[in-house]
Amino acid sequence: MKLAEEIKEELKEEVKETAEAEAPTAEENKAEVKQPKKDKKEVKLKEQITKLEEELKNQHNEYLKVFAEMENTKRRLKEEAIKDRKYASQKVIGELINPVDMLCKIVGSPAPSPEIANYLIGFQMITNQMMDILKAEGLAEIEALHKEFDPNLMQAMSTETVEGIEDNVVTKVMQTGYMYKDRILRPAMVVVNKKANEENQEEK
Repeated sequence: MKLAEEIKEELKEEVKETAEAEAPTAEENKAEVKQPKKDKKEVKLKEQITKLEEELKNQHNEYLKVFAEMENTKRRLKEEAIKDRKYASQKVIGELINPVDMLCKIVGSPAPSPEIANYLIGFQMITNQMMDILKAEGLAEIEALHKEFDPNLMQAMSTETVEGIEDNVVTKVMQTGYMYKDRILRPAMVVVNKKANEENQEEK
């Protein structure tokens, strides 16, 4: 009996030791509880980092857009300022063309008397000085006489047939045209040569 009880006690001790060995400690249980919480916190932090990186990227793109727009605006304003300075005298020169043109015609007309001829010499000098000033500012006469008709620089007032001159060539200038730098200030009013229909048919 005593032996049976001793064996029974020994078996109980062995079961207890085995159970204690296999059972997790309190620290292990605590670690297992903390581990899921730690994983969730890391995931949340990663999500926040990703979100912040995305926001930073978007803000950087917006900054680049605004910067590009500002640079384009600066460039456009600079180009407009240069253009304004370049063509600053256009309006004044455009208003002076007609009176100067009339002076050129007057001084180019034959004088009916020697007294008027002397006056015309003085007007001719004044006209030349004015033209020199305007040319220095960028005014240039459009050369049209005996040139091929250019619709970009000339306006055809009429046509005529002149022997010995090629078709579509300017035979007369009714009004002088002018350029202001690279802009047309006033097109030249011209008469254009057109060959007779018979000659055109023969050429065809």
